[in-house]
Amino acid sequence: MPASSRATFDVQPGPRTTMARAVRAETTKLLTLRLCFNTMAGTVLLTVFLSWILTNLIDAAHKAGRPEEAAGLEGGTAFLVILHYGQIGVILLAAWSMHQESDSGSLRSTLISLPQRSAVLAAKAIVIVAAVFITAVLSVFGSAGIRCVVIDCTTETSQITATPQAASGILWGVVLYWILIALFTYALSVVLRSGLAAMGTVLAMALIVSTYMVNITPLAKFLPDQAGAQLYQLPPSAPGDLGPATGGLVLAAWVVAALVAALVLFRRQPVRR
Repeated sequence: MPASSRATFDVQPGPRTTMARAVRAETTKLLTLRLCFNTMAGTVLLTVFLSWILTNLIDAAHKAGRPEEAAGLEGGTAFLVILHYGQIGVILLAAWSMHQESDSGSLRSTLISLPQRSAVLAAKAIVIVAAVFITAVLSVFGSAGIRCVVIDCTTETSQITATPQAASGILWGVVLYWILIALFTYALSVVLRSGLAAMGTVLAMALIVSTYMVNITPLAKFLPDQAGAQLYQLPPSAPGDLGPATGGLVLAAWVVAALVAALVLFRRQPVRR
């Protein structure tokens, strides 16, 4: 083999090197985008702060002998309501990671430097999962901990569930749900070629549409957000509920289907200038 050919062969990056480069590049982009970092920090601070406020309000209502003002909530578990709406932050984070590149035209530069589109798509997904994981852990466990500043978490009535293991499962269920719903949003933003459209679609489904659909058809429980919410529902399960394991698998199936569709379309789509 000629020396020039050997030199050319030696510098060809392998799959691991290519993926590592892609992940580093996507991490740098995320850390340098002020909106993404602010979204992560804002999600953590808001969920923890609002959990503290809601716990205060619910605890005050019960102590004042006005449980009707608590709307059926208990001080020990009221923060789960805030965590349900906390998904807005990670949905925004996932949608913006694709929107900021495709809308500004910088995606073209990314693909010129790294033509392997599957690697680009996978690297973005890895970085999103890492960012959402950090955001979710701080938000979920921070919210669970801040309630103990207001109430005595050692009492039986203030505990999340009957056992610490079950309580931990619910908290990690929220973390897993946030990761999966963020991945679903990211994949949908690739399919729709618009982060804003994906964000609007998922938010409308999770906060409005599915809430009404469950009263119309039992099939609504198979929607991504309804199925995924089973991961952190308090026991006992209502009749007809999917349960945490089945609900998690249904959401995971939605995510896999969306990612496959995103990969197929991303490989074929022309890149906007």
